[in-house]
Amino acid sequence: MSSVVLLIIYAIGTRYYSNIPLPDDFLGYSYFISAYIGHFGFLAIIAWLFIALPISLIVPNQWLARTLITLASIAIIVLLLLDTFVFQQYHYHLNSFVWALVVNNGKNDIFTFSVLMQSIAIAAIAVILIIMFMINRTLWRHNNKPVPAKRTMAGIIFLYLIANFIHIWASAQNLQGVTRYDAGLPIFYPATANGFMSRHGWIDHEAQKANAAIKIKSNQSTVNYPLKPLTIIPPTQPMNILIVALDCWRSDDMNPRNTPNMWAMAQQSTLYKNHYSGGNATQTGIFSLFYGLPGKYWNAMLGNKKAPALMDVMKQQGYDFGIFGSAGLTSPAFNETVFRNIDNLRLYSKGNSPIERDTNTTQDYLDWMQQHQTNKPNTPFFSFIFYDAPHGYSVDKSKPMPFQPDEDMDYLTLTNNTDPTPYHNRYRNAVYQDDMLVGKVMDDLKKRGLLDNTIVVFTGDHGQEFNDNKHNFWGHSSNFSAAQTHVPFIMYWPNKPAKVVEQTTTHFALAPTLLKYALGVTNDKRDYSVGNDLMDVQPKPWRLVSSYHNFAIIDNEQIILSDYNSKLQVYDMHMNKIEKPTLNYAHMAEAMDELSRFYK
Repeated sequence: MSSVVLLIIYAIGTRYYSNIPLPDDFLGYSYFISAYIGHFGFLAIIAWLFIALPISLIVPNQWLARTLITLASIAIIVLLLLDTFVFQQYHYHLNSFVWALVVNNGKNDIFTFSVLMQSIAIAAIAVILIIMFMINRTLWRHNNKPVPAKRTMAGIIFLYLIANFIHIWASAQNLQGVTRYDAGLPIFYPATANGFMSRHGWIDHEAQKANAAIKIKSNQSTVNYPLKPLTIIPPTQPMNILIVALDCWRSDDMNPRNTPNMWAMAQQSTLYKNHYSGGNATQTGIFSLFYGLPGKYWNAMLGNKKAPALMDVMKQQGYDFGIFGSAGLTSPAFNETVFRNIDNLRLYSKGNSPIERDTNTTQDYLDWMQQHQTNKPNTPFFSFIFYDAPHGYSVDKSKPMPFQPDEDMDYLTLTNNTDPTPYHNRYRNAVYQDDMLVGKVMDDLKKRGLLDNTIVVFTGDHGQEFNDNKHNFWGHSSNFSAAQTHVPFIMYWPNKPAKVVEQTTTHFALAPTLLKYALGVTNDKRDYSVGNDLMDVQPKPWRLVSSYHNFAIIDNEQIILSDYNSKLQVYDMHMNKIEKPTLNYAHMAEAMDELSRFYK
């Protein structure tokens, strides 16, 4: 790879550090600089060794060889640039799962990139193409092979080794001022030598004890779910069940002004004021709501083709199903998990924007309800309506937009000093317009007299952050603070008085509550869930929450974060890192049991 290519890689690499705090001490700066220069340079050397050099030696035609090398260089640079966009918005890197989401993004159902972001990305790729082809014409004029300078290569390898030696020490001593940068760089797996360090007495044993406490030891490929066969006494008068969910719905944006229709329903329902999703992303949030299990079990349930007990029991009892997902149900694969046993499942919605799809979703639901009441009036129904406009900051500008000023969300322009007001207002307008659609759903239920026999739940899959914690986090899927996990939760239950519950509740509790009180399951809820009882709230002193690649144990004071390789970091409730935390190992052991007891 040429020096120009290396400089381009370094220039792109600076984008990763825009969302990472600067080091606090000399060791942190030493690692910060050596890891940046060494890692990206080492990636370039690897690319030269395994791509450029073999091509130049194997391909006899010089023009073809340099063209192939140029194209390979462009592909690497474009992938790196794409990864920076994903990391900037979501704080994790391209992997097989994220790549599947990008490829299957459809009409921006999952990732939302503004027109400006897309334009800048296209322009950047065009500039890269021009630069690379200019290099291709000039660098090769005298049959030059793309060999890096020896001193440059030696310097890169030296800094790469320095970074790894620093990391070996930091890992053994649990120096989070160093290890916090591990997730910031792509394909970065710095060295550890905890066994060697322990034998020589150079290790922080308390830190290693904490890491061991969050290690999942059980087989994670096969599941034992439910743990026991369900014992059911079906109700003589089964109740209808309707769940309405808004993607990215923050708890503080459920109020009389923002959501007047759902607020009105809350006045005759149970309002759970301190309710948290089981995830900071759609996949884990919806999974926790229906299964009553942590998102860690997603892959096992998908691989073992296990639907939630909640859905299976309703199917056994003859429920009619109307499932309406605005953004589609195939990515994440809810059609293969939550709704896998639903016949004739509606997979997609029509429309060119989230708010247009939300509008069409509502009409599809109303049409389905008309057919249900005409053809199966005595059959209980279950319906799930999942709106998407807040996720895409999508509004119909011909409809009321009471929150001003508002602007299109553009993640490229966001910094830690950006005023969130216009973007939060656009989000609020999207929530407001979805609430108008929910009003149509509720009016239809009232007109048909169905509220006398229908349980209605309003909630969100996860929250949405607007730099609430002042660490330049925007959106979701990037941390487990309340901004990204605290969601509204309203449960209307016919003939039950309205009340407000102040205790902490979670998504895990919905499935066991419905199974016990609406569907007649008599098993202990631990047979099929980690959730508690929403009718008799007895909160745990801690709760679990998960994302695609990590999870956290949260109490009232700290967030204990771990990836699935048992690498632990601790934050306070506003995402400030705690360097020397006090850990409750009993709570951690209980949490790890919940993350493993449904595996065989």
